[in-house]
Formats: sequence, C-alpha cells, structure tokens
Amino acid sequence: MDIIWLKRDVRLTDHAPFHHMAKLSSRSSATRPLVILYNYEPDQISEHSVHGSHVHFINEGLVDLDRRLSGAASSNDDVFDLSSLVEIQSYKFQVLTVCHAGIIFTLQQILEQTKAFRSGNGIGINQILTHEETGHLKSFSRDKTVRRWCRRRSIPITEYNQTGVTRCLKNRDNFSTNFSVFLNQPLFETPTEVELGRIRSRVELATNRLKLTLCQQCASPINVMLELTEIPSEHRTDRPERQCGGETKAIATTNSFLRSRGKLYAQSISSPNTSWNSGGRLSPFLTWGHVSTRYVIYKLKRRQEELRLLKKKQTRKRIDNAGFGNLNHDNSDDNDGPWLRSLAAFSSRIHWRSHFIQKLESEPDMEIRDLCPAYQHLRRQPTDWNETYYHAWSTGTTGFPFVDASMRCLLRHGWINFRMRAMLVSFATYNLWLDWKRIAPHLARAFLDY
Repeated sequence: MDIIWLKRDVRLTDHAPFHHMAKLSSRSSATRPLVILYNYEPDQISEHSVHGSHVHFINEGLVDLDRRLSGAASSNDDVFDLSSLVEIQSYKFQVLTVCHAGIIFTLQQILEQTKAFRSGNGIGINQILTHEETGHLKSFSRDKTVRRWCRRRSIPITEYNQTGVTRCLKNRDNFSTNFSVFLNQPLFETPTEVELGRIRSRVELATNRLKLTLCQQCASPINVMLELTEIPSEHRTDRPERQCGGETKAIATTNSFLRSRGKLYAQSISSPNTSWNSGGRLSPFLTWGHVSTRYVIYKLKRRQEELRLLKKKQTRKRIDNAGFGNLNHDNSDDNDGPWLRSLAAFSSRIHWRSHFIQKLESEPDMEIRDLCPAYQHLRRQPTDWNETYYHAWSTGTTGFPFVDASMRCLLRHGWINFRMRAMLVSFATYNLWLDWKRIAPHLARAFLDY
C-alpha cells in the first residue's frame, strides 16, 4: 500500500506526492492500494495557537480537495457552496481518509491491517509520500517521531520541499541560492482526469478490497464545536467574516490579484483600508497549503513578462506615431508603471516570507526564547504582568481608537495588514509592557494565516 500523508498541503496543483502517484498509477503499480490520509491530530490541535477558525478553514480545504479528486468539482451542474457551514458539515468524504487521531496511531492501524491481508500485491506499507512542514515545536517533534517510526519498520518516507526552505541549513547565507534553485524547477503537473480516475481506483482497492477499518475515522468534516474538545470551548468559535478556504478559492484569489486588485499594491499595502483590496490576501492559502509558493511566483513571473511585453509594444507604437507626426498622447501605457512596481514589491515580500520561514527552520528555539538573551528578564518581573491591560488589548477596548479598531478588525476577519500587526505587537510590548510570550497565543489564534 502507498500513502499520501496530507498536512499543510491540501491541494492538487504543484503537489509532489499527487504528481508522483499519478504517474505511478499509470504503470504496473496501478493495482497497489492507495490511502490519501489527513488527520486532525489531538496533540497538534491542543497547541495554544489553534483556533476554531483555523479548523473551519482546513475543513473547507479538505472538502474542496475531495470534490476535485472525486470529479464532483468539474461537474457542470455543480452548485456546492464552500462558505456554507451546513454544506461543509453534511459533506461525505469520497476519496480522502480523514481521522481524528494521532498520526502514529493511524499509521500503525493501517500497517497491522495490511499485514493481516494476504494478496499477491505485497504486504504492509510500501511507501509514504508527504511534504516538509516548518511549524511549531510540536509539529517538528511529530515529524521526527514519524520518521523514526518509519525507519524502525523499514518503510520509505519521502518529504518534498514546498516552500523553498532547506532542512538542516548550516549557513543561512546559502538560502538565496537554494531558493532560486527551488523556484527554477518546473511546477509538478496537476493530475489529468484520466490519472485522477486511476488514483480513485487505487483508493477503492484500499476501501473495498482491504476493507480498512480505522478508529476515529471521520465520514464528514469534524464538527469543531462538538468534537474538538482539545480546543478550549471559548476558542472553538469561527471568525464571522474570514476568508473561505480551499484550492479553488486560492487560485481565484491569485488571479484576481494579478489581473485587477494588485495594480496599486505598492502604494496601498501600508494602509489598513486600501490594503484590504489591493493586498495579495494569499497568506491564509499559503499557510495552510491550499496554494504553493512556487505556483504563486510562477503566475507572478508570467504576469510580469506579459506586462513588459505589452509595454514594449506600446513604446514602439508611440515612436512610430511620433515619426508620422502624430503628437497625440497615447496613454494606453499609463497603467504599466503602477502594475510593474506593484508586482516587484509583491515579489520581494513573498521572497521574504520564505526567508523568515528559513530563519525559524534554522533556529526553532525562537518560538520559546528571546532573540537577545540580555533582555530575558524584561517584562517578566513579578509585578510586570497586568491582566487588565492584556484583556483590554486583546478585546480592542484600550480606549486608543486606532489600536482598538485594528484588534476588532482582526478578531472579526482573521486578517489585517502587516503594518497594523506590527503596531498591535509594539503597543502591547512597549506601551503596555506585556511579555511577548504571553500575548503570542492570542495573536496566533486571531491570525487565520498563522
């Protein structure tokens, strides 16, 4: 049996495991059962950074992917609404195997049941394909545990790079070179309808022939309020006006930014008002893997090339018109400047994103220690913490209108622009003298893209 283990990579486009399984399914291995696995892992969900809105976003991504895999999303009469909680909760998974259990527990069940099944196609788990993930220390520990479990059972596990971040990079000076190499690699091909049909056939082998019976398997997306007891009840709520998840939404958001919304990005990103529409708004999709970094940069470069070519043609036309004595101003290229400047600014920021992920990958202790040890004692004296200040800051009731408006907006939408995020942290740590370690969980739960 082969396993695709999904984590923060719930999509089909530029997805290495799906690409390789699609090509594998067209050869003799097409008769080998396949499980496409996603787990709501109790030890990960219990992390203090997790909020109900995160899981709702995950659920939307899972449903969108399952519908794409099953072929339902390509139906002409498709009217499914990913933003409807009722439709999400009532949806039945067709292709994905989703469990509310620890990943080792589920893998062990699969291994034992496949070993118990005698057939001519082999016994046990043949391989596990997944993506690397740079997350908090609990996810880092989980990944090491899975690798150790596989190694002890001689099960090959392949973890593909999806962010351009290099594992075990000794010198971050090499990041730019490695990142360029990563970006220059072609996107992994999206499985065709024929290949998706073969993948579904292999999934059916695992379901109907092996008759896998997994504990805590979810027929539908998990009910956040009723079933996710790992999250405190006050944090299981959703954000009323957050973005909707799923690869379909991610690709549409990418296209709308590159074709219309992004024109004034460079001059609009600092304002919490203008950045709302002119910003990329891709961060939640990148964070949860509903679109890949490389796909966004690929589409960005194509758009930049298109605009440069258009500018050359318009310049040539203007020169030709001037040569014939036509002095009428051709303003057809007035929009090129803002577009090209804006896309260059966006390109630099999406590169920064991977750079800072690399920083966390190389120095994971940043999650729990100060960057400068000399400041370790600051804000941590017995009388430094002020619970009244913290409550006012976290609920947007400090009495400072700009601060309160930013926090209330964040709590309602799960997103606010970078400058306002920095302002909220600065106000809490400098003006209110609150310890960053104690305010971090609140912000993590508030950010849909954490």
